[in-house]
Amino acid sequence: MSILTVSTELAKRNKIPLIIEGAKALQSQPSSKQEINESINTLKGFIERNKHHKAVALGLTLVVYNPDRVISILRRKGLLRASRYNFRSKGLEVLIDSIIAIQPNVKQELLDYLFSVKALLKAAPHALKLRKKIIDRLGARKNTALKTLLVTVNHLFSLGWNNSSEAKSDQLEYWSAEDLALAYSYILALSKNELGIKHTTWINVDLNLGAPLESIYAGILIDAAKLNEFLEVETLIDGMPYKVSAEKEAITVSSIDPSFERSIRLGYIQSEIQQDVRIQHIAKICSLLPEDEVPKTLEELVEASYEAGISSLVEIQEEPQERLVLKIPNSNVFLDLLISDHYYTEELAGLAGIEIDNFLTTFSGGSLPVSQELTVNDIYKTQRLFRIINTLYKLKLNEIENEDHRRRLLISSTIPVMPRDSLKQLLETITSESKAEDIIRLLTLDVNQDYIDIQYKPLIKQDNFLIFPPAIASLSNLPRNIIISNNLRSQLLPETDPMQSAVMNALLSQGFKAQAEFTFNIDGKRETDIFCWKDNFLFVFECKNSFHPCSAHELRTSYEHIKKAEDQLDIRLSWLSKKENQEKLLSALGWDVPAIDQVYTGIITANRLFTSLQKGSHPVRQAHELINVLKTGKIGRGTAESIPFWRNETFAVHDLIDYLEGKSVVEMQLAKLKPHNKSIKLGNISINFDTFIMDIPVINTSNQLQNESLCSEPG
Repeated sequence: MSILTVSTELAKRNKIPLIIEGAKALQSQPSSKQEINESINTLKGFIERNKHHKAVALGLTLVVYNPDRVISILRRKGLLRASRYNFRSKGLEVLIDSIIAIQPNVKQELLDYLFSVKALLKAAPHALKLRKKIIDRLGARKNTALKTLLVTVNHLFSLGWNNSSEAKSDQLEYWSAEDLALAYSYILALSKNELGIKHTTWINVDLNLGAPLESIYAGILIDAAKLNEFLEVETLIDGMPYKVSAEKEAITVSSIDPSFERSIRLGYIQSEIQQDVRIQHIAKICSLLPEDEVPKTLEELVEASYEAGISSLVEIQEEPQERLVLKIPNSNVFLDLLISDHYYTEELAGLAGIEIDNFLTTFSGGSLPVSQELTVNDIYKTQRLFRIINTLYKLKLNEIENEDHRRRLLISSTIPVMPRDSLKQLLETITSESKAEDIIRLLTLDVNQDYIDIQYKPLIKQDNFLIFPPAIASLSNLPRNIIISNNLRSQLLPETDPMQSAVMNALLSQGFKAQAEFTFNIDGKRETDIFCWKDNFLFVFECKNSFHPCSAHELRTSYEHIKKAEDQLDIRLSWLSKKENQEKLLSALGWDVPAIDQVYTGIITANRLFTSLQKGSHPVRQAHELINVLKTGKIGRGTAESIPFWRNETFAVHDLIDYLEGKSVVEMQLAKLKPHNKSIKLGNISINFDTFIMDIPVINTSNQLQNESLCSEPG
């Protein structure tokens, strides 16, 4: 009998315990992939419509017939996430408890996953209340809330908002500007689904924002940020080796192997430190230049131009509501600031990061593509426009002496609502007609799309108008975000991976025999990214070039690349364990060297996440760090003296082996990580995250790191 036929019979039993009893008597039956997928879609519908008996009957039938496959599909598709059902969790709780009760013959990993889902569901009713509370407050302010909240988040970006590690999750100070931008994105999606968004949504703002005793909007953002944390936990347990455990009024989220979370935290910390090092490096260069050659910030130049006359571009209009209005500029000074081929100080660190992340050996001058038509330079000039608009508003507001008047003008003015054609016309003056169209297309957020994030697409579309937060648009990493949000990565990668080439060049510079992208019959025709050999040691590397992840979803994508590399290296390592296979390969490579007893492998990544991880029998290492191990053997310390870690003064192959085995620089960095507990309050439930922190080195006025940094980038 079919799965649906059997489950329909089971569902006729009126009580859940009787359905469970009937399911225990079922026997495993072969089922087609199509039947399982169709049944799982039906199961999803039952859960959505609160058909608990039918959901349990069908879920148990599926699990008895093919437990590993069914639970894996439910996990991969996220069908056991409370958020998928607007945090209505009763049906999921009954289903999970019923599956556990029949004691299915399932892999322990999948059974542990079910227990993690069960533990997380303890917080779902509190998330449901929080969601309803947000909707109620938005509904009561449906003509002002979205624009007022956008004013708030944009203002925090403009201020250079820094969150505090000492604050509690119920305080705005706990959350970073990026957290609050993501919270706003959640609110925007929620408004679209529950309340609807019209053109009237973007006309008015609440002038009480920021007034004494007003805390409604901060509260909405905080609650949305908390719900995003819940969503992140769901992503972690669905796609990565994380678990959730529950005890009394707390649930704890942790990686199953602590080294996994350590590798992620280390990667994020390394990235932060490298940003600081880049800024120090630029500051040092600027300090050596004659005063008249030191690059200025765009804000400094706008201030000077403002005093010289472009202040007239911003004026106060009284109707329909008093606000500042930016006139479409035809000022040569304004346009010169936008189209200048010179980089402003605040652009240099970002540009350096782009060059390094793309493993360039020569300066690109901002010519790297971000789409088929646009370059980094085009996006930087676009961001200058947003930065100038934001700066002009700030300068005009500073002229308002009355604090309350200034506050009200800030609220009513700093989120422009502009006809699409007007923004396009403005962009055409700094690029071209086709490029202006491409910029708007790639940056426009249609609230009807599935995924909403205003840092990726900051131009919010409403009819023929675009609403945009200028500070968020100017300070977000738009070159990267455009590529990610529009799925352009695969189209833009050159034929030869520059990260792989950089690793190859480093190996060759130290006397390795090395071959990239070599295809050979290794239990089937397979291409291997890098084979290399030195001093009777053979190494096999798989390279995975993905961007630094900025969300749990992107982290999961990076992890999928790591898992794929593990599978690839498992096949090669098993094949190479036979010396006769090694001899065939070495002969095909043209290397007159002997086969050896031990082969070393490694997964080389472009971003810093998962560096130091051991995935199966293969170490995960970051490419820039690996290149430093090969070429410099030193830990960078900003402008201070670096610390060497090679065994001797010159490189030897054992320095690479030490690195792959987690010794030397890896060991030094991991030793600096300390366990840390991060806590989010959701109703009367605490969601606690077991994670790690590091005392970030302090930068003094002479721009020197007081403690050693992590491995710096080449050059």
